Amino acid sequence: MPPEQQLTIQQAIRLAMQHHSAGELSKAESMYQQILNAEPNQPDALHLLGVIAYQGGKSNVAVEMITSAIAIRPDYAEAYLNLGNAFKELGRVEEAEQSYRRSIELNPSFTDAHSNLGVLLQETGQVQEAEQSYRKALVLNPEFAEAQNNLSSVLIETGRLEEAEQSCRRSLELNPNFAQAHSNLGVVLMETGRLEEAEQSYRRALELNPNGAAPLSDLALVVLRRGRSSEAVSYLHRALEIDPTSVKAQIVLSKSLDNLVPAWHVPMMNDTLRNEAYLAALRSAITTDSKVFEIGTGSGLIAMMAARLGATEVTTCEAVELIAAAAKEVVAANGLADSVKVLPKKSTDVVVGDDIAEQADILVSEILSSEFLGEAVLPSIEDAKSRLLKPGGQIIPGAGSVMIALFGGDSIGRNVRVDNACGFDLSKFNEITSNKLHILRYDLDIDLLSDDIEAFNFDFNAQDYFPADQKVLRIPVRTAGRCFGLIQWNRMQMDDEVVFENHPSLRVDESGWSRVIYLFPEPIDAEPGQTAVISATHDRQTPWFTLENLENHPDS
Repeated sequence: MPPEQQLTIQQAIRLAMQHHSAGELSKAESMYQQILNAEPNQPDALHLLGVIAYQGGKSNVAVEMITSAIAIRPDYAEAYLNLGNAFKELGRVEEAEQSYRRSIELNPSFTDAHSNLGVLLQETGQVQEAEQSYRKALVLNPEFAEAQNNLSSVLIETGRLEEAEQSCRRSLELNPNFAQAHSNLGVVLMETGRLEEAEQSYRRALELNPNGAAPLSDLALVVLRRGRSSEAVSYLHRALEIDPTSVKAQIVLSKSLDNLVPAWHVPMMNDTLRNEAYLAALRSAITTDSKVFEIGTGSGLIAMMAARLGATEVTTCEAVELIAAAAKEVVAANGLADSVKVLPKKSTDVVVGDDIAEQADILVSEILSSEFLGEAVLPSIEDAKSRLLKPGGQIIPGAGSVMIALFGGDSIGRNVRVDNACGFDLSKFNEITSNKLHILRYDLDIDLLSDDIEAFNFDFNAQDYFPADQKVLRIPVRTAGRCFGLIQWNRMQMDDEVVFENHPSLRVDESGWSRVIYLFPEPIDAEPGQTAVISATHDRQTPWFTLENLENHPDS
């Protein structure tokens, strides 16, 4: 020890520990080293230097120094605790457990050792033993907030949510600023459906610990469930900046992006036939005086087509802010930032004189779903035509039809229905499967057993409003075969000449639309001379088709 300090070894240790507790690690480390220079086998200094090494991420050094302290003082319970912590950090689980248990043997009332043993046991799947350790710690010290919180995590893991909530709240009574307890309470509240309260708990956890990747991911999951996908994405990007290896953040980010940017966007953009149809219709319609308004920006592809064809003004709107932001970047990357204006809002919220200077000459959209009517296509076009398009302006596509046909075929049949497998009758399983399916594959052989039938037609240029509709369709069987039901697809009349449809006979590698099938209760053996009587209806949002009966012609 420096002569000017004239401290005893124990006084020096106490002073060094004060620096250590205050977070002044360099001062504490210097004093511990001075103590060891004066007394090389001083176990407290060796132990506490090992703790500083552990806190600095040097767990190997910590093990060496703490082991040296224990060799000098074999009954050093606190040193065994910290040796266990270092072993645990190094992944040496068995040695960590032995160290914790030795610490408890030496001091059965050592609450930290019971609690830390519980954490290790829980992490290694010994949940029941972990709970026992936490409860022992709490018997010894009922005011132990950390043990209460650790107990809540076991209770959450074992599905005892009511007990878990009590444990979380008790932990927060003892320490209102315990970030992890707020986060665990958020888990309980989320799992019990109290999403607003869960959000508040996670936000409080993040106020106390802004760099918590786990509560950020959990907060994102809550707001995702509350319908705020864009907000969820922003939290998840922050979580992954903090912890790029967070599996939870990656999973929730994937769910959020699936909600915001469904997978059909990419094949839609790569659909050559679709793109060529829009390009041809735009080329025919656009002049250098044309003002174009688009509903549904997506990547910005159609808006950029219009700009490149010479439209004087192109405005496009996108309801999903994340997609709108990406579209702005795409437009800028293609040198068209001055030609295409992207509005991050729904078309129904666009205001003439504010968002756009005046009504457009051309209204273009590609917001049709695989069922044609999803995504509020009819209300959106009705509103845009009445407010955002000049009287007599052109709409692209100008009209569209919901098309159907009777279908069969072995390969598609094996994807929509099960009868026998490996000698077993599995047909009862069909009773619990949906009778409306989206077929995402384009490699399946589909036999059309009737002519193409236009179920519903929507003339966007000629009509201003499209009411719900119901009708009966009579579909003659053209080709014999086992008929599973009806297959539906879309046809778009882009203008007077250009037509685009995702007909079932097309074999394409990519498309934004799937075909939709409506299964009959049981397959029917259809023969020419028969007629399927179909009830067809739509409620402006979704079409539906039901087999009423199969009629035989009198002369068949």
